[in-house]
Amino acid sequence: MERDTKLQQIFQVLRWCGALMIVSAAGTFLVQSWDDTGDVPRYLALLGMTALLPLVGYLCGVRFQEGRSARVLVLAFLGILPIHAGVLGGFVLSRLGTTTTTLAPVAQWVAPSTTAAILLVAGAALVLVPLTWGAYRVLDRRHAGLLTACSVAGHALLLIPSRSVLAATLVLVPALALAAGCALRTKPETREAKLATWSLLAPAAVLTARQVLFYEVTSGFWAPLLCAGAVGLFQLGKLKDDVHIERLALLPAALASGAILDQALRFVHLRDSTAWLCFGLLTAVPLLAFAWRSRRSNAFFVLAAVVLNASAVTMALLIDQRPWAALEAIALGLGLLSYGYVSERRAALYSGIALAGLGFIVEVAHAVRVFELSGWLALGAFGLVLVALTAWLERRARVVRSAEPTVKVSSPPSTALPG
Repeated sequence: MERDTKLQQIFQVLRWCGALMIVSAAGTFLVQSWDDTGDVPRYLALLGMTALLPLVGYLCGVRFQEGRSARVLVLAFLGILPIHAGVLGGFVLSRLGTTTTTLAPVAQWVAPSTTAAILLVAGAALVLVPLTWGAYRVLDRRHAGLLTACSVAGHALLLIPSRSVLAATLVLVPALALAAGCALRTKPETREAKLATWSLLAPAAVLTARQVLFYEVTSGFWAPLLCAGAVGLFQLGKLKDDVHIERLALLPAALASGAILDQALRFVHLRDSTAWLCFGLLTAVPLLAFAWRSRRSNAFFVLAAVVLNASAVTMALLIDQRPWAALEAIALGLGLLSYGYVSERRAALYSGIALAGLGFIVEVAHAVRVFELSGWLALGAFGLVLVALTAWLERRARVVRSAEPTVKVSSPPSTALPG
């Protein structure tokens, strides 16, 4: 029995080694340096090699009755599809896009004419789309049509003849959205179905690698990737019932907020203090969304949002004593103070007192120094809102208490007197 187990394991290793060699061989087409052969014959060779994979997989599954080797070849075929999209994108770019001198010669694919580029795309689609449907039919028969449609749409995005940062970002977002939407729709359960769904991320991976290696990238390009990473970690933690993985989503969420803000600062000039405030508020949005969706990590994400905003407000006040930062410090401080007092947490209580006191001092000093609406009027309006909010909360508390069922303890029935 032990010998059979070892044989099965070594067969599995050999299968995946073969698949790795196949994908690596196809990957050399992306960075080839074969000077004696034209671009079109090279691509036709790649197309012919790719078409052989499903045929050999069919032979393994039907002739040899070995389904595992057939599935490995099918997965290798799906792994080669982004390479086709990358090469065909080079052909389209050479005729319909803007060429660039920064691209290495080994990564350039030039079509003889615009008609040749269109025919290459159409011919490849006629060969690859049916084979793609067959591959997904093997891995997930029930959702083969949806998986094929999402795969075709995702790889078609790589054909857009533009390599600017804006175009790459606008293409990356729908590529990730297609994969996420298909995963939510199909809800894969088997390992083969999960691998089929994961293959939909391949166009986004090739797009990222192409942009990073050969073209310009900015922080705005990384923002959707970081957002996808945050959502992916959060969902993975929920699926595996692991609270630690779930809470790791905090890091990419904060980095994504920073990337979005950095990209925005390229177009809008903000003071450093205002930028810190925007960073805190922007980061609070995904953290509060995670808190709303998770019962186990609700307190963690809410606390993280409060701490990040308190730190951002403190940093903003240290850099530049702006009135709006002071008002936000008062609001956060009063919230921490209330939470610490009710839950008897001294750290939160004293931190809230310090933060609210700092904001109050800065706001009063600003109101005394400058006659502006952001001074005396903002402080007075904040006080009115606070009193009104307190009255509303107190009324809600009374309603909740009155709605609670009251327990009536009835006296035991009196026993009849004898006689």
